[in-house]
Order: sequence, then C-alpha cells, then structure tokens
Amino acid sequence: MTKPDATVLDATVLGVLLSGFAHHVDIGKTFDAVIAYGADGQADMTIPGAAPMQGRWHLLPLGYHVAWKDGPAGDWTITHQAGRLTYVDPAGRAAGHVTRIEPIAR
Repeated sequence: MTKPDATVLDATVLGVLLSGFAHHVDIGKTFDAVIAYGADGQADMTIPGAAPMQGRWHLLPLGYHVAWKDGPAGDWTITHQAGRLTYVDPAGRAAGHVTRIEPIAR
C-alpha cells in the first residue's frame, strides 16, 4: 500500500513526467525495468528476464491506464515523497521506485 504521506500525482503532473520520457524503475531485480511513454500514446516496456512489451497508454485524472498487447491492462498511479517517485499497481501496492527519467526519441 502507498504510505499516508505520499502524494498521488495527477494528470497535469504526469503529462509532464510521462509523455516523451522513459522511466527506469527499480523492481528488485538485477536491472531496472524501463517503461517508455510516447507522446503518441505508444508504450514500450522491458523487464529483466521477460520479453519486451508494447501497448497503449493514456492519462487518467489520478494516474494513467496502460493496455499491453497480448498482456494485462490496468490503471496505475505514481506517488511522490521527497526524493522518491513510486509506481503503484492497480491493487494499490508499491511496485517499484523510479531511478532515472530520460527523454525518448519518437
């Protein structure tokens, strides 16, 4: 579950942090997962030890929705605490922390 002092980021903030950027997320593996959010709604994800995934994403008032081709779909949120952004899965569990954000070329 998210911590009570964490702020759930809204669509205005996520529009800046997601569109056109790739997030490197520490999910407790040897390497980070990398999720790229194209400004065109295309999403790409690589997870250590798994096949790359592609899908579509769009903003929600509090979070975003992603649907992976031949995979799951769900509503995710990202929370903020001083110095930390945390991905929160559709069940409300912390799924990983952002270690780096970088622009993508599309």
